[in-house]
Amino acid sequence: MALDPSRLGLIQAAYSSLTREMATDLRRAAFSSIVREARDYSVALTDARGEVIDQAECIPIMTAGISFALRGLTEAVDPATLTEDDALLMNDPFSGGQHLQDIYLFTPVFLDGRLAAFAASVAHHVDIGGGSPGLNATATEIYQEGLRLPLSRFSVSRDWGRGGFAEEMVRANVRVPELVIGDLNAQFAANRTAATRLAEAAERFTTADCLAAMEELKDYAERRTRSALGRVPDGVYESVQSLDAAPWGGTTAEVRARITVSGDELHIDFTGTDGQIEGNVNCPFASTVSSAISAVRCLLDEPDIPFNEGCNRPITVHAPLGSILNPRPPAAVRSRLTPASRVFNAVIEALGPQVPERAAATGFDTTTAFTVSHLERATGTYQVVLEILGGGWGACAAHDGADALDNPVSNCANSPVEALESEYSHFRVVEYALHEDSGGAGRHRGGTGIRRTYEAVADGVDIAGYADRHRSGAPGADGGEAGGTGAFTVTRADGGVEQLPVVFHEKLRAGDRISVVTGGGGGHGSPAERGARSAERDRHDGIAT
Repeated sequence: MALDPSRLGLIQAAYSSLTREMATDLRRAAFSSIVREARDYSVALTDARGEVIDQAECIPIMTAGISFALRGLTEAVDPATLTEDDALLMNDPFSGGQHLQDIYLFTPVFLDGRLAAFAASVAHHVDIGGGSPGLNATATEIYQEGLRLPLSRFSVSRDWGRGGFAEEMVRANVRVPELVIGDLNAQFAANRTAATRLAEAAERFTTADCLAAMEELKDYAERRTRSALGRVPDGVYESVQSLDAAPWGGTTAEVRARITVSGDELHIDFTGTDGQIEGNVNCPFASTVSSAISAVRCLLDEPDIPFNEGCNRPITVHAPLGSILNPRPPAAVRSRLTPASRVFNAVIEALGPQVPERAAATGFDTTTAFTVSHLERATGTYQVVLEILGGGWGACAAHDGADALDNPVSNCANSPVEALESEYSHFRVVEYALHEDSGGAGRHRGGTGIRRTYEAVADGVDIAGYADRHRSGAPGADGGEAGGTGAFTVTRADGGVEQLPVVFHEKLRAGDRISVVTGGGGGHGSPAERGARSAERDRHDGIAT
């Protein structure tokens, strides 16, 4: 090591503080509820090659995504020609992106006149154009999902701001430009924070030491990861997970994982996974890798390993091109978190028995995404709200599963009702409750899902959504029972009730309601072993009847 360990630790703390401050600034400056309230964003500091040095604890699905998104840097631009006035945008799922709603912003950071790093931020934008507001549930190709941005360089002073080409291109293609541009400006603010704080760190520790620390921190994270992997028994472990493919002409689609642990290295092979689907449920490779790595990190017995690119070095992932986990363009990918969650489940199920003290039963582990929007035709203005609703987590050998949380690879928050109703006038929330009896029974019960009911207060309210586990619940472990299922139900003002499919697009009139229900996690252990006091507490809390 070139640096004294104590000095390296101080620089690491500076980098971690920098990214945490980026995350706080982005959230507080954001305009949309999906970023400000649900916190669907991530931030990082990378080195000059685009390898992550430190990333704030935000959205796990983006843990490998930022490095993936910058891998095409040298093809898009000569890094030696970048200036402090440059920035790069991208959201292309087939070039390292996630799905079109996740827009990456990279700004170069210079120390002593040379490129030293990139400030990186990504946020889920409430609308990116496409066939429907916020979410095109029926898309069969990416062109129907919205504006696609390859990794591209632009001049901030010339191309951003009213009249600038980059901003005007985005503004003209989205339904709620004040929210989208506002959130992009929040990303700019977060990136500026990174540049300021890195300059301060260089002044305190010297530029040479800050650059040396970037390399040594990656090496340190790699050593820690290899040490933890070395304690997982060698072997080949397999798992098969399924997701609902009925909306696209099938019954279920399968995700097959074969995991090989050899010493301090781990390889995950998804050969045998079903082919890509003519629908929006395909998962870009960057999301597949992120989900797999997130699951591995959950199982390692050193959870405090700092996340940077060094963590990824001992882990390799393969998914066949043309499969649901590595689709060919122009596949639609909006619902990529559904198969990505099954990637997470497959890794946990395969490796969990090898590290039982870190494993848990399967959770609902499904992103229930739901949009409620309205066009005021007299003015031509849209109101678009995007909700990400969580369910119950799986129980483990030590305790019950957590209630009403987004799935582990997403980690979004449920937006407060007050925040939504104070900003939007086309609906109101008439119920927000735990989904009783949805947690799988067991010695430790699975976490419960939620029920959230929206009532249209105007005609022509557009609703769309997608989910999974509407036909069968998350399985339990060690004798525990499966968790409950989710549902989309519309109750019309005239009393009619309609059960919607797991992927839908509908219209509401004033007085119509939609109830969005999420399922629970699987239980752990025999239900007969659950104590009477715990069962009584569940009934008292309304979790069980």
